[in-house]
Amino acid sequence: MTLTGRPLPPGGTIGVPAPASPYHNRSDILRGVEWWERRGYEVLLADGVFERSAYVAGDAKQRADDVTAMFVNPDVDVVQCLQGGYGSAQTIPYIDFEAIASNPKPFVGYSDATALHLAIRAETGLATFSGPNLMSMGDIERPDWDKELL
Repeated sequence: MTLTGRPLPPGGTIGVPAPASPYHNRSDILRGVEWWERRGYEVLLADGVFERSAYVAGDAKQRADDVTAMFVNPDVDVVQCLQGGYGSAQTIPYIDFEAIASNPKPFVGYSDATALHLAIRAETGLATFSGPNLMSMGDIERPDWDKELL
């Protein structure tokens, strides 16, 4: 097993693609961004984060390109999914796994993102982290200790 890069450095950047379901309310995204920013981190939202196509966050190719872009971007230290739901498996045929393998960094998400965890492991040999999505970081009902463990 190969570890995916280094820990999130102080002041680091969290890159956020939306490989699965779209957001419900724009404020849900903004609360997640604010949670990280209050702790001194930067958040970079992928181009397609605000897209919607029925029950997914845009077409599969765009969602896959956004995942790959977060790995390739040298300013991004950690890739954290927007949320789970449905649709991550649709992106797998379009993800550039060679680019991910060449730019290892922690990948975090849960629920529907499990398909991406498995694909990244199988195609690159990199370890990933099952953990909160960005929407979870802004969830006012989720206890802070749970988010801090990330």
